[in-house]
Amino acid sequence: MLDKIKGGLIGFAIGDAMGVATEFMTSEEIKEKYGVVTEILGGGVFGFECGETSDDTDMTVAVAKGIIANSNNPIEEIGKQFLKWKASNPKDIGITISTTFMNYQGDWFKAAEATHHQLGQSGGNGTLMRCIPIAFAYSNPEKMDEVSVAQSKMTHYEDSASEACIIYNHIARRLLQGEDLKASILAEINDTRYDIDYRHEPECHPNGYVVNTLKWVFYWLLIKETFIDVITGAVNMGDDSDTIAAIAGGLKGIEVGYRNIPYKHVDRLKGKYDLEELAEVLYRIRDMDTLKIQENHVHFLQEIVRLANHCYEIVEQNMHLDEAVELMKHLEENLFLYRASLKEDEADFEKKYPKWWTVCARFRRSKRLLDLGAPKIIIQHGFSWLKLEANHLDQIHQGIEPQYTSDELEELESLAQLEREMEEEQKRYLE
Repeated sequence: MLDKIKGGLIGFAIGDAMGVATEFMTSEEIKEKYGVVTEILGGGVFGFECGETSDDTDMTVAVAKGIIANSNNPIEEIGKQFLKWKASNPKDIGITISTTFMNYQGDWFKAAEATHHQLGQSGGNGTLMRCIPIAFAYSNPEKMDEVSVAQSKMTHYEDSASEACIIYNHIARRLLQGEDLKASILAEINDTRYDIDYRHEPECHPNGYVVNTLKWVFYWLLIKETFIDVITGAVNMGDDSDTIAAIAGGLKGIEVGYRNIPYKHVDRLKGKYDLEELAEVLYRIRDMDTLKIQENHVHFLQEIVRLANHCYEIVEQNMHLDEAVELMKHLEENLFLYRASLKEDEADFEKKYPKWWTVCARFRRSKRLLDLGAPKIIIQHGFSWLKLEANHLDQIHQGIEPQYTSDELEELESLAQLEREMEEEQKRYLE
């Protein structure tokens, strides 16, 4: 399931990043300027950098982080994430959402209702575009529906918006259970306004009205077979191309899984590692009470330290590595549960999070060395760093500033230089 959740988030972001180049253009204008868009290019009306995503992905991340902060009652935390995102001065905020921000005075639902009456409608696709993390966090359909509707009503008062979120997440839920994509779509749209003949293009513009958006999403998913064909179909249609491509890419990404998404598109995504991390955390907290996870944060940290030390001892004492492989599975689980327990509004978050990220990087390197069957001396070196960084994380938790030896600092600088060279090489490749 983790591969499907990763595929959903990354697939969504790829659709978004590729679609920003053609947003608000007609299909004729796209042909004249680009021919056919098959790569992530950046640009567009808001001047996005290559690999940069729009408000679609930003708000999806906000919903995910709100759920992680309080999975039982996430609305207040989702609202905090919305406000934090707004304060970051994003390049674009949709009309309905920006109006709701202006109307917000402590009650999201009243603000959304005021926006609806002020604009005369609130049936945009701004809640559909951000709802996919809900399907990842909850397997219970009633809870999934409850949160889908509530997060929609925070900014869009109209029922058509929340209805679309429910249908979309029910399809996502089926895909996570291994069901067929096309069969899942047809089952969920039966006897709804979306139950039309998709052998022909929908008789509506691919614009920001949520019903039109979802019809075009279903069209591309039902007539195309591959991930990239679904995305490029939506992107080259123009109009609200980034949102339609993102929403379609989310479902197609779940179906094919992260490993089957072409890496050249994943590699161009800015923030891909953050999205992968988010997918891991959503997978670990699925159906869990995250407030209880926060209460047990010390336990998760102690397990990280204990397991990292034990793995090192196994290699140092030349014991059988199969035991280390099993311990690494438990270490990975505790790493991401500890990440879920970190609250971004805590004063020491800016110290804990970077060190947690470093521990994760060392964990991945050590796991890869084990998987590749590297020489034991190299595996031991990897585990010595994992052990060191895990203990440093524990020190930060205790309010102690961790210290490196001169040899460790020298090795860290060499590693940093290597990473800088790799980044430069990647930039040259992308250019």
